[in-house]
Amino acid sequence: MIDDNFRKISVQNHLEGVTKLVEGSNWEKPTKLNIAKNLVEKIEELLDGKATYHICCDRKTQHEKIVIEYNHTEK
Repeated sequence: MIDDNFRKISVQNHLEGVTKLVEGSNWEKPTKLNIAKNLVEKIEELLDGKATYHICCDRKTQHEKIVIEYNHTEK
């Protein structure tokens, strides 16, 4: 259910996290991101849904969001 681009980003984040840990840098943020991504993957499985990851921005700010779509039916 997870696309290849997400897998590449996840592996890249994991490698960056390991590198930071080895260098003595902050390890909490990459660890928390990986835990969150694993939880989203489990929610997808439980709901038989699909998660999409978005980077949103306007003139002054930028943020990321996760959208989980499930239970699509005809009206």
